[in-house]
Amino acid sequence: MKKAILFLLCFLFGLTALLPVGTAICAPLGYTFRLAGFFGFAIGICILSVCGVIFSLLYKGPIESKCLSALLTVFAPLSLINAEFYLLGSKDLLMVGFTVAAVGCAYFLTVKYAKSLSVKIISLTLTAVMILPFACIDFFALTFGNFGLNTVVQSVESPDGAYCAQVIDSDQGALGGSTLVQVCKRAQFDAVLFRVEKRLQTVYAGKWGEYQNMQIDWEGNNTLIINGIPYKIE
Repeated sequence: MKKAILFLLCFLFGLTALLPVGTAICAPLGYTFRLAGFFGFAIGICILSVCGVIFSLLYKGPIESKCLSALLTVFAPLSLINAEFYLLGSKDLLMVGFTVAAVGCAYFLTVKYAKSLSVKIISLTLTAVMILPFACIDFFALTFGNFGLNTVVQSVESPDGAYCAQVIDSDQGALGGSTLVQVCKRAQFDAVLFRVEKRLQTVYAGKWGEYQNMQIDWEGNNTLIINGIPYKIE
């Protein structure tokens, strides 16, 4: 069972790090990192976290591993950061339950397997300090996030299929709204668990409701015509 627990915890750490690390690498380069199944990942991480706790309770012996000790140094705060990514990406209450359970399990596993007392204190203290600002962000996102609604009302592909222009009706409730035209490039890298895409490029922002009379078409593969005005796409 010792090897099974070690493999499970390493695999769990990899899944937990996937979204925040992938985003941190892609964002400065102008790319968007997307998981293949956002909600499925949250459920999977929660189930694996609970299994890790159960196995650790059943197995009473120590696990001597420098690799595991190094991973557990950052596992608790990383789990909280990962949970924040998921909560900002989905306002579903089930998502809240899954992410909170995963963070709680990360706390337990850090206390259980981290060798050094100073490592435990630093890791758990850092996580505790991060909880309050993250909780405030999540509260406002869950409370006020539903006021804004973006609806894709029209999509037009470039002749070569490399780009797709989307006309978006952005309804911001009492704050008004706007009509946006955003261009996305097809996936640059598509793996089983995730894909990397060029970040959406907003080429036009107009008045709310303007999309009803908007004329949009492609001229060649890199020029988008909006109401007779050309916009070069790079």
